[in-house]
Amino acid sequence: MNSRDFLKPKNFKIKPQSLSFESVKFMTDLEKKKIYINFVKLLNNHFKRTLFKKNLYEHFHLHCGFIAHYDIHGFYGEYFETAASYHFNVNDYSNPMHECGGNLNQKSTLSHGEQFYAIYEEINGTRNGLGEFYDTLGGNMNYGAYSDYSDLDDAIKNAFSEYMEIWRDEIKKAIKAYDEFSKDGRVAELIAQKENIANEQNRLNVSHAQIEEELIKEANASKVETKTVSNDTQLNLFDFVA
Repeated sequence: MNSRDFLKPKNFKIKPQSLSFESVKFMTDLEKKKIYINFVKLLNNHFKRTLFKKNLYEHFHLHCGFIAHYDIHGFYGEYFETAASYHFNVNDYSNPMHECGGNLNQKSTLSHGEQFYAIYEEINGTRNGLGEFYDTLGGNMNYGAYSDYSDLDDAIKNAFSEYMEIWRDEIKKAIKAYDEFSKDGRVAELIAQKENIANEQNRLNVSHAQIEEELIKEANASKVETKTVSNDTQLNLFDFVA
């Protein structure tokens, strides 16, 4: 068991900020706001497939430097397979083709805590899948035509930063819980050892008393036998003559 098993799989509660967006040639301010709100929902639910909306997909591959990966399902499968695996396992979906975009056909043997942590690990560590998605968003400098969407992309990046900050807090809590468990476990182990030693000591004390008792019996029996033999040696033939 490790600290990852002490993570509590749950949705986050990032609140969309009250932001003003600028209408541009191919997107109104309201459309930008919808994309932003949809992205916050996607984060709060750890990239759940049903919340990866078409407007998010189109914004990412048209304005953020991503390639299309053929369609929305291909895009989801490219970047969010780890998240899909988490949702499939934790929510016990019976139809992985629907929730997981056709990427998974069986459950993982990892614990729910391990599955949950894998989302953060991929973003913050391995840089594959979710990590690549995170890096591409962060590296989008809004050059050229992308500059029309800089306000939306900044909002998305800030939401992602908040998502990562919540993750770090959750991991700290898990480590603390694991440390407390380990300490409690060590105390319990020491108490058990103390009890075992006390029980063994009691057993040895009883054995010692029994041996002492046996020794006393043997010593007394030896004295009687010695006395009998000694008396016998003092007798002679005349002692039996009347």
